[in-house]
Amino acid sequence: MKYYKKYYILFVIMIIFSAVNCTEEFEPKTEIFESLLVIEGNITDELKRHEILLSKTFRFEEENSSLGESNAEVMVVDNKGNEFIFEETTPGVYRSISPFQAVSGREYTLSIRTNDEKSYISSPMILPVKNEIDNLYVERMTNDEGLEGVGIFVDNFDPSGNASFYRYEFEETYRFNAPSFNDEDIVLDSEDPFVIDFVPRPQNKRTCYKTDVSQGIIITKTEDFDENRVSKFLVRFIGVDDYRNSDRYSILVHQFVQSREAHSFYENVKSFSSSVTLFSQTQPGFIEGNINSVDNSDENVLGFFQVTSTTIKRIFFNYRDFFPTEPIPPFFVGCESFAPIIVPIPVALINELNADRYLFDGETGVNNIFEGPYLLVPKICGDCTVLGTNKRPDFWED
Repeated sequence: MKYYKKYYILFVIMIIFSAVNCTEEFEPKTEIFESLLVIEGNITDELKRHEILLSKTFRFEEENSSLGESNAEVMVVDNKGNEFIFEETTPGVYRSISPFQAVSGREYTLSIRTNDEKSYISSPMILPVKNEIDNLYVERMTNDEGLEGVGIFVDNFDPSGNASFYRYEFEETYRFNAPSFNDEDIVLDSEDPFVIDFVPRPQNKRTCYKTDVSQGIIITKTEDFDENRVSKFLVRFIGVDDYRNSDRYSILVHQFVQSREAHSFYENVKSFSSSVTLFSQTQPGFIEGNINSVDNSDENVLGFFQVTSTTIKRIFFNYRDFFPTEPIPPFFVGCESFAPIIVPIPVALINELNADRYLFDGETGVNNIFEGPYLLVPKICGDCTVLGTNKRPDFWED
């Protein structure tokens, strides 16, 4: 639900843009703005400390602003009278004080009281039936845009016919190598007189791991099918030119069985976010969730509180499993090297070494007023810890 925080504001901005000639350069500014509370809440049948996220909508030109809603009272209550209190851990992030899990047959309601004494409450939600991921697998494919790569697919089947609406999230972890790793580093011993030395570069800066979480909304349903079967549903596509797939890759997929109401909400948000452009003729307006103001029935609240059952599955694969002869994908950034001159004075090289932006990448064999003897490369290309961690994850399998 982090995906819909901006959409209401974008709709307002869309109206402003309609009056602007598209051939003129225009710097967007929000003329009309309504500050709305945004609530992101999902509890599952996992025994853990669950999280509720609270924030405020922001103006288009303030996209990087931190608008976490702090100092609120957050609580989930079930119909047996059990109360689960949440505490604020970071601005706008509330975590249950004690671990708990949603139980079948109970109703759960989210209750919030903000720092400005406004109260909000969700509709009661129940835990949907659980359904396992039958199969998580990878195949080489070409996507709809004609790009070759690998697709990560999910299969499942619910013989009871009670699990019809699914949402997916994933955490991808990939091992990668610094493409311009060198066994040595240059260190500046003295600027005047100019003296450098070579020292060993730590080998643990050659290979690293990085974890990214899914962005966007991944949903599907089986309601209109002859049977409740998800077959070859694409959860993730990775292009052949994506460096995340350059060595070894792992993905942990979370499958959530959700309610019809939750599915409809996510479907509307996804449709809104993918179809609305600055010059769209569609004006879908406000997307209603299941959370309302206790004090003011006319107040709009962005968000949805849901209860889901979840299962997870992880797989690993190597780039060479699917691309045995193809070249390794290009690195995330360009890694062109250059050789700062050191004659008649080594100011350029000294400045770069002091700035710690570049690393040693070899020697040129020349030294003149056009090219220096030492090649430098952006630090990100020669030290993998700039992007990731050299600590091997506990779950990793080689």
